[in-house]
Amino acid sequence: RLPDVPNTMSKRCSKSSFSTRKKAKRETRARKKGFDEEKFSETTCYIEKGLRKVLPYYFTFSVHAKGRWIGSTVYDVFCKEFRAETPQFYKRAIEAGRITVNGKMVSLETVVRDNDLICHRVHRHEPPVTADSLEIIKSDDDILVINKPSSIPVHPCGRYRHNTVVFLLGREHGFKNLHTLHRIDRLTSGILMFARSASKARELEIEIRGRKVLKEYVCRVQGEFPSDPVECSQPILIVSHKIGLCRVSPEGKPCHTDFCRLSYNGETSVVKCLPHTGRMHQIRVHLQWLGVTLICDCGRGCIILCMAAVYNRISDSK
Repeated sequence: RLPDVPNTMSKRCSKSSFSTRKKAKRETRARKKGFDEEKFSETTCYIEKGLRKVLPYYFTFSVHAKGRWIGSTVYDVFCKEFRAETPQFYKRAIEAGRITVNGKMVSLETVVRDNDLICHRVHRHEPPVTADSLEIIKSDDDILVINKPSSIPVHPCGRYRHNTVVFLLGREHGFKNLHTLHRIDRLTSGILMFARSASKARELEIEIRGRKVLKEYVCRVQGEFPSDPVECSQPILIVSHKIGLCRVSPEGKPCHTDFCRLSYNGETSVVKCLPHTGRMHQIRVHLQWLGVTLICDCGRGCIILCMAAVYNRISDSK
């Protein structure tokens, strides 16, 4: 009888696979860091009738297989995870070779394996955004502060890439390799801060997480808002991340927002909102629970108006 030998092969394979995934992620992060002239030259931007538009261009989305995808077919992954297009669109893309795995064409039955690199080459048509300029409020060696107009996303996401704040700052103002400290919604206008160095980004992120940065929003609502300050501490539950649907629920996470009316013109009120937590759509959901409606709320198919974010440093010494 042969002596028992520890089965270390699976452990070695597991460690090797883990090391490969870590290396791939490092390479992906290195590629994502900053935006250079090559990325800016992917297409051309132009202004037309008050809108900033982007000429259509080819772009390749790349992603390494996630754990929950392993064992599923490439076709099923795209149909379930990326619902921006129809199943018929992804079927044609796979058959035409626009969707590849590890640089090779695949079939509808191809199964996703661990560490597969999945690519999808598309002809992108970005939605237009406002042509309003990005107002530079403060710029030094440590920090950049701007006033973001409504309709422009902060960074590339979904259907937006060149029509984003970080691309516009790099292309038109020469600010590259910025460190994003926080975000405000695409349809929200207001103050946006970036760090110019990694050390400053770490310092400011600690202050933000430590609640040393005060965030204020101003919005216009329908009707007469109460003249006395109003507090809302109802927990908010995210019903769907994909469509951004949230509601007040005892099963939700703790939330707290303070409201204060600034003015009333006989039809609408301007309200200052002080969120003490950062839940998705917190202000909108809390106002809805109070029976108050935002003017032209994007949740009703329009654009949020008169909403801004103001960041005040509490410590004057920093």
